Amino acid sequence: MKKIVQKANILLIIVGSLVAIGIVLSFFGNQIIFEDLAKAEGDVKFGSDLEVSIDLDESINKNGIYAVQILNFKEGVFSAIIYDPLGIEIESQSINKEVFEGKFDIISSGTYVLVIKSTDQEESRIYGVIGPEPDASVKSIGFISLYILVVGLIGMVVVAIYALKNRRK
Repeated sequence: MKKIVQKANILLIIVGSLVAIGIVLSFFGNQIIFEDLAKAEGDVKFGSDLEVSIDLDESINKNGIYAVQILNFKEGVFSAIIYDPLGIEIESQSINKEVFEGKFDIISSGTYVLVIKSTDQEESRIYGVIGPEPDASVKSIGFISLYILVVGLIGMVVVAIYALKNRRK
C-alpha cells in the first residue's frame, strides 16, 4: 500500500512540474511576443480617434500585425486604418467583432500608424496594438507551452484515477 502511495506522489510531482513549466513558458512566450509591439488604449467616439504608432524596419521583417479590442462593441461602427511611413493608407478594415486581428505588408522602413475610428457619438474603451509579426520560433514557444500544460493536466487526472483505483485494492 505504501508503494502505491509513493508512486502516486512521485507521478503527481512529475505532472505538477509539467504544469508549472507550461505556465512559466506561456508567461515568457507572451512577454517575448508582446515586447516588440506598440500598445495604446483610450476612449474613442466620432471625431476622437485612437492612434498607435511604431517604427518598423523592412529589412528585419516584411509582415506587420495589428489588433483591436473594443469593450462596448457595436456592429458596423468601428474601423481600423494602417498608414505607411509616407502617410499613405495601406490597409483599411471595418471591425466586425469585439477582438479583431489583421496583417499588413511592411513595404518600407519607417513609422507605421494604426488609427481606430468610430462613427458613434458614445465613447467606447478601445485597446490597439501594432508591430512586426513574430517569427515562427517565437510563436512555437506558445504552442509548446500549451502542449506541456495539456499533458500535465491530463497526467494529473490519470494519476488521480490511478491512486483512487489502487487505494480501493
